[in-house]
Amino acid sequence: MNENRQNGKPPASWTAVLAGVTLFLILGLDLILGEIPHNWAVPTWLIYLRGALFSVSLVLPAIGFGVGWIKDFPRWSFPYIGLVLLLSLYMENVATPGLRIFNYDIFGRELWGWRAWIPFLVMTGIALLIRRSLRPLSKLFTNVWEDWTRLTFGMFGFMPLLIGIGFDEVDRLYSLPFMVALTFLMVGTALTYLRSARQWQRVLALLIGIILIMTIVTVAPTVYWLANGWVNVQGTVMMATVVVAVMFSPVLIGLLRRSIQSIRAA
Repeated sequence: MNENRQNGKPPASWTAVLAGVTLFLILGLDLILGEIPHNWAVPTWLIYLRGALFSVSLVLPAIGFGVGWIKDFPRWSFPYIGLVLLLSLYMENVATPGLRIFNYDIFGRELWGWRAWIPFLVMTGIALLIRRSLRPLSKLFTNVWEDWTRLTFGMFGFMPLLIGIGFDEVDRLYSLPFMVALTFLMVGTALTYLRSARQWQRVLALLIGIILIMTIVTVAPTVYWLANGWVNVQGTVMMATVVVAVMFSPVLIGLLRRSIQSIRAA
């Protein structure tokens, strides 16, 4: 009966779907605009839009995490959780010379260091002030225990950052069409996952989406570097395989849960 309830949950509302796909839509658009070749004549407003989107992409995961906390971490919030943690770790060792927010130069040429965690810490504080409880954290783990695909969906939030790293230093004109395709794939996967009522449908949506995206992120840059430099093909394929395996490792939680249910029912 528990398994039937788990598999028969209603699909997310369209409001929740919008909240879930916004992360991939905004960051995907940022990836697309970031690959426009320098020699293209583009309107000035498009340059400003790209700067604004990059700034938004630095705080949007933390905002989604905070709102998710306030709402007991619904399904749509999990990619925000995954990305805010990975992005904070990544930005610790990144410098952003030239980045200005509200006409303020952000850290100059210094590494972000601990300051990369400021958006996460601020939203954690706001969520605690509003909820005045750590109960949402227990709900977070309960949600994952009931449906392991939430954790995989949370790691799906890594995709915008993994895509950016995968195509780093690749010619912009070459990367641009792939960024468009990958953005559609990210948004489509998130939408399908959130609108799926049964667990097998959610698993299938994530499986197809993650494999397609990781295949493009692996193959396209590899083909480019084989023609324009050097790349360790075996190492690249192995790394992509490990990423996919890690993203689906939460299936072990589902197997453990099912084993416990079987033992109790015996």
